[in-house]
Amino acid sequence: MKSLPYGLEWAKVAATPKGLFRMKVGNIIPVVHLTFIEGHPGFVAPLQTFRLGHRTVSREAEYLSGKALAEDEHVMQPLIAIELVTDPVYVAAAAAGKLKIDETKIVKPSQIFSIPANLLLSPRYSPEIAYALYQHIFGNGSSYPNDGFFFVGVTKRSWQKRWLEHKRAIETGSHLLFHRRFREEAERGRITYINHKVMGVTDNLESLYAAEEFLVEGHWDDERRLNMIPGGKSGLRYLRENGLLEKSVVPLPDERYKIVDKWLRENPRKGLPAPWVAEKWKDNDWAVAQICGRDGRLSVEQVRAIRELAKKHTAEEIYERIGAKDVAQVTRVIDGRTYVRVD
Repeated sequence: MKSLPYGLEWAKVAATPKGLFRMKVGNIIPVVHLTFIEGHPGFVAPLQTFRLGHRTVSREAEYLSGKALAEDEHVMQPLIAIELVTDPVYVAAAAAGKLKIDETKIVKPSQIFSIPANLLLSPRYSPEIAYALYQHIFGNGSSYPNDGFFFVGVTKRSWQKRWLEHKRAIETGSHLLFHRRFREEAERGRITYINHKVMGVTDNLESLYAAEEFLVEGHWDDERRLNMIPGGKSGLRYLRENGLLEKSVVPLPDERYKIVDKWLRENPRKGLPAPWVAEKWKDNDWAVAQICGRDGRLSVEQVRAIRELAKKHTAEEIYERIGAKDVAQVTRVIDGRTYVRVD
């Protein structure tokens, strides 16, 4: 990769603390993705391009270039991803050179491990004292590898241990939305990959809580978001204000979701008090986002993208590009039969 101009640029940015790429639709996503299929040599996966509907959130910041982000720009860190493929259907397809498979027959989702390149190239924190901000992302089809359902969390333990805890909770009937949705999608044969994505590592819990809060709130109108409460200190405040946590108690980051699961088990009919509702429903855009945020529905961003893409593309092409549920869902938006309240 270093022999290519883009590879040299990637290496330069990756070696810079907090180095970022500015992204527009059609730009190369700055991820070095190594794939290892059981019984076959590893290879570097083809580079992907940034597309409409790609899940990302950016905040106002001072950039090294001194230039503010344009309206259609996003920023992304250079990442390194390692993928392990072990399902027999995938392995057999690789051996036969097949490019298409029946994804519903996948029983062992591919495991992807992603981390900002700088954290590997220039590690600054000892695992014993650091906190990690992470995402677990899962799905199938065109959502691969970053645009599926996702959960954002903070942990003092390694993300590997945290995932094993989530996995046990999934298997033992946890009521959390993340765990319920994972079970449902697995039962329907709709999980072909799981992306374990480390977003940041630091010894400063305050800054990590702030980053978690920003990520969760920034994605609050995204139907793929599986966090049930606000992130960071807003989440702690939510737990206290709604009687789920005593004011004198300061739980560890990993304990917050055990508190939520316990509440859901003990109050199955009540459910969770809705966060931010009183304030947010005054905002018409947010209210529309809640309508779009129900299970299986399109996000506001996806609806707007469909309408724009429909000027030059077919429903089938749009379905592939934005990760809709099916072509019919896209067609109904184009025909004006659904989501008419979304501007």
